[in-house]
This record gives sequence, C-alpha cells and structure tokens, in this order.
Amino acid sequence: MRKIIVTLAVCLLAFAAFELRAQSQDLPTLTSAQYASMKKDDVYVIMFSFKGCPPCSLAKSKNQLIPALVAKYASDPQVHVYVFPVDEDTPAPDGTRLDKRLGVERYPTFVVLSNDTDHLSDSAPLSGYSSGMRADLEKKISEAVSKVK
Repeated sequence: MRKIIVTLAVCLLAFAAFELRAQSQDLPTLTSAQYASMKKDDVYVIMFSFKGCPPCSLAKSKNQLIPALVAKYASDPQVHVYVFPVDEDTPAPDGTRLDKRLGVERYPTFVVLSNDTDHLSDSAPLSGYSSGMRADLEKKISEAVSKVK
C-alpha cells in the first residue's frame, strides 16, 4: 500500500511540474495596436482568448495547439502565429479593436488573416476548442494558410 501511495505522489508531483512548465511557456501575443502596424500581406494565425475561458487555458488550446503551430511555421517568415488575449488588448491608434472588427464573440476563436481577410471560416469566425478537435482544427488552419500562400 505504501508503494502505491508513493507512486501516486510522484505522479502527482510530475504532473504539477509539467503544468507549471506549460504555464510559464512564452507564447507570442498580439494586440490590436501591434496588428495595425504589421504587413497585411503576411499570414497571421491568431487565437483570440480570454482569461475566464476554460478552453482557452494553458492546459488546453494554448498548451497543445498554439505551440505546435508556432513550431510548424517557425521557418516561414511570412506566417506568424499569435495568441490574442482580448482582456489585455491595446486598441489600434484609430481606437479599433481587432476582435470587434472581426466579429469575435466567443472564445477561443481562431482566424487566419491575410490582407485583413479571415481565410479560415466562410461566414463567421471559428470558435471553440477541445483536445478531440485539435487534429481537425490544425488541418483547417494548415489548409487556410496554404490557400493564402
């Protein structure tokens, strides 16, 4: 019984260390002000997030999908991957906010922008995330990036 308890304690400590490492991982972030000054013909993969959004948390989409996309496009200077924390946004110089301009109302929301056009979704921004939809979402993002390039 003692071995089981020790084993469980070690597993819990290892899991906690993994979660802390994931939370300290630096992810590229973006604000409306920064986006306003960027080249619009580049491709921007953006995940709009909000602190109070459980699927946006580091243990889910930020920890799984965004690092994979950052690594995938790291060698392509025309593709940029960002997390856009709407609760920490700085408006563009003209006062506009990128999330409002794109009609983002739910979190997380994913867009693939080029020339200020969302190439990921047909009519409304693509929202939601779960571990089970990661592969499909990654495929849709890759297809949208390829289509734009």
